[in-house]
Amino acid sequence: MTAAKQDTRVVILAGGSGSRFWPLSRTNMPKQFLSMGESSESLIQATARRMVPLVGEQSITVVANGGLKALVRQHVPFAELIIEPEARNTAACIGLAAVASLVGADDADPVLVILPADHAVSDEVILRKAIAQGVEAARSKDVLVTIGIPPTHPHTGYGYIKRGKRLTDRAYHVDRFYEKPSLERAEKYLEQGGYYWNSGMFVWRARVILEAFREHLPEMHAGLMQIAERFKRARAAMPDREVGEIFSKFESISIDFGVLEHARNCVVIDSEPFGWNDVGSWDQWAESFKADELGNLVRGDAVVIDSKGCVVRSAGRLIAAVGLKDVVIIDSGDALLVVAREHVQDVRKVVSELKEKGRTELV
Repeated sequence: MTAAKQDTRVVILAGGSGSRFWPLSRTNMPKQFLSMGESSESLIQATARRMVPLVGEQSITVVANGGLKALVRQHVPFAELIIEPEARNTAACIGLAAVASLVGADDADPVLVILPADHAVSDEVILRKAIAQGVEAARSKDVLVTIGIPPTHPHTGYGYIKRGKRLTDRAYHVDRFYEKPSLERAEKYLEQGGYYWNSGMFVWRARVILEAFREHLPEMHAGLMQIAERFKRARAAMPDREVGEIFSKFESISIDFGVLEHARNCVVIDSEPFGWNDVGSWDQWAESFKADELGNLVRGDAVVIDSKGCVVRSAGRLIAAVGLKDVVIIDSGDALLVVAREHVQDVRKVVSELKEKGRTELV
């Protein structure tokens, strides 16, 4: 194993519920454990497999809630598993992984590659190249690195990153992070150049991100230091009741809002395109496949007539769609979703409504 592999760990965040992929994604089988492409490989399996050539199986960690433990063991049996005591968003999850990575050696400061469990990638070689560039930047400087995705069109569903001064060949200081823009503003970003989609893939050394927590999320940092002492006493990263009590008090905030948008040491890697799709909705899932001449994407037993821009996925029974435009129809066998494409981000509201009505068998 090379030195690069020895001090680098891949941390896969797998605690999401995937509610925008209802009715297929459920509490006991969320999106990251589903096969969403042509192969039978689940999204989390693909995420882990892509990183094995970079760091080896022994350097991959999955962070997930306790209810998903059996699924993680089934899909990524070689990964180290860290149990997140409860869902507190990505900042707390990443902080927990950072303190866990320091267990066992006082001088440890591994480079952590943070990846969502549920993204799709078509060119794995280019992805690994971009991450390796991020690793080198994080190893040599006290920086927080994000992998930038060159935008292909004015997408309004992604956050954007504006690059600043060049640091190395493909690395730039971040000038600013921008939240999801209007179509008009997204078009301007594309026209001006120097902007990237925020992939949610990050690289940094453990002690550098913890220092960023100290500066920007001081209360969470104090709690993380308490957890670090608990891990040190136990000589292992084993969340217990004490850790859970500390963790439950953390603010529920994303790493973007809590840290990155305030930090002045952020770097973006100007990656070559690697066919990235965050598979954030049924609409984006359809982008992974080739549609017909009228923009319809059909999977399973379905007939689509005089329709345009529709996404239809059958679980077995026949679906017939006639005279529709920009409609998504997803059948899971026990539930049927019909939603306008412009409202696919609102599918999570169905899950909330079902919970309120006590329809737990469907969520």
